[in-house]
Amino acid sequence: MNGIADWKADVRAELERLGAGFEERFGYPFGADENFVSEPETGGSDTTLPPALAAFYAEVGAVSLPDVHNGYFIHPASRIPMSAEWGLPVRAEVDDIGEVVTFGTDGSGGFFSLAPADGSVYHLPSGELLNGIYRGGLGAPQRVAKDFPEFLDRLLAVLREFTADGQTSGL
Repeated sequence: MNGIADWKADVRAELERLGAGFEERFGYPFGADENFVSEPETGGSDTTLPPALAAFYAEVGAVSLPDVHNGYFIHPASRIPMSAEWGLPVRAEVDDIGEVVTFGTDGSGGFFSLAPADGSVYHLPSGELLNGIYRGGLGAPQRVAKDFPEFLDRLLAVLREFTADGQTSGL
C-alpha cells in the first residue's frame, strides 16, 4: 500500500469505530451510507490537477463525513474542472492567494482549496463568491496545511479526536 491507500484504510476503520454506539452518544443515528471514503472514479485521471490531487484521486473518489464535527467533504475529481459552475472558488482575491483548486467543503459553507503556486491548503470561510472568484468571507482565509498530505493527516486526526471524545477543534 502507499500513503493514500493507508490513509483511506485508516479513515474507513475510524468510521467503523465512530459508527459503533454513535446513536447512544449523540442521540441520532449514524449515517453509514453518508459517511464514507469511496473508490476512485473510473475513466482515467485528470492531468490538469496538481500532482498531489491527481495522486489522491487515483486512490479515492470522494470523502463524505457529515457526522464529524460540522462536516467535511472532499468532492470527486469530476467536479473540480467545473468548480465555478458548482459555486466553488477557482481564484481567491484575498491575502494574495491567487489561483486555487477547490477540492472540498465543510458543513459551515467554507471551502478547502489548494493553491498550486506553493501547494498550501487553505480554508476559505463562507463569503462572497462571484463567478468562481472568492472575495472574502465571514473570517480571514486560513492556511490549514503546508501541503495536501498534511491536510489529509490533519483530517484523519480530527476524525480520530471526534471518535474518541465526541468533540474536536476542527481543521
